[in-house]
Order: sequence, then structure tokens, then C-alpha cells
Amino acid sequence: MDQSRSNSGENRETKTGRKPVIPRQTFTAEFLVGIFAIVGVAAGGWLAVGLGGVTLFQGDQYSLTAEFDNVSGLKRGASVEIAGVPVGQVADITLNDPGALVAMRINNEVPVKEDDIFSIRTKGIIGDRFVKISRGGSDITLEPGSTVTETESVVDLEDVIGKIVHSMTKGKDDEDESDGEDSAGTDKK
Repeated sequence: MDQSRSNSGENRETKTGRKPVIPRQTFTAEFLVGIFAIVGVAAGGWLAVGLGGVTLFQGDQYSLTAEFDNVSGLKRGASVEIAGVPVGQVADITLNDPGALVAMRINNEVPVKEDDIFSIRTKGIIGDRFVKISRGGSDITLEPGSTVTETESVVDLEDVIGKIVHSMTKGKDDEDESDGEDSAGTDKK
């Protein structure tokens, strides 16, 4: 049998004398389910990376570290802002007894000067904490990886209220003790 003739598709008759029927290729259910599964896995991976706070490409940021006395309520991933504009985020918080070290990732296009002051603030009355950078007057910029010591720690509202309540009750206790004595310091009883 001539090989070129049998492969060319001419005269493809079966033993019954009919030409074989080749099914037309269409998108089958299996194909569509496969595409849906691939899209689902990709979307799940994107969500996991986004919600986990993982930054895959950090080429457009540099790192700085700041020393604080108290970082109560500040969390990893918190915003770093200048004049209310986000310019970076908190990368890590570690204990540096008796204070804490806050590692931050700052956008490359934002230079931080040597006399800029880093402070921890609250968004709203009971909102999330963030790091605020207040600009200084220096023209000297910090190198990536530098440690900032010009910081203002968080004002803990619970501590302030506790001190006010304590001072009010202490004053009342002093009055109660003096009620039992007359002006000469002797008992009225």
C-alpha cells in the first residue's frame, strides 16, 4: 500500500465502505471546569497573599527602623504617613528592652530627613494606630536601613483616664480623713 496515499486522507473508507466520522471539537464541560478551577486557584492565591500582608516585590521601597518607648496598639502592616498621605507601612515590631523597635518600609520617592519626627497616632477616637512622620528642616536624608531616635510614643488613653481617676479618688480620700478632725487637729467626737 502506498504510504503517501493512506496518510493524505483520500479514500478513507472502512471495511463497511463508509468514511469514518470525525467529531467536531467543541468546548466540553471538562474543559470549562478546568478553566474555572485554574481561575479559582489563581484568585485564592491572590487573596491569600493580599490578606496575609505578604509583599512579593519590594524593589520600590527602602527600610528604616525607629525606637519607641511604647507602641501599644500598633500592628504590623499599619500605615506610615506624612501629612495624611500613606508613604509606607510597618514591616515588623520587636522588643528592644525597655522599648520597642519598629521596622518600616518607605516608598523610594519619599526621602526621610535626619530631623523628621516619627510619632504613633490614632485614626479617629478609637481607630487604628499608624506612624506619622512630621517634617523637620534639615536637608540631609537618612540612608536606607538607618535607625531613627527622634520619636514620640503613643499616648495611651487608658493610662490617662486611670491617672485622672486615681487623682480624683486620692483627693476624696484626703478629704474623708480630714472630716474626722477639727481645725486644731483634735477629734470632734
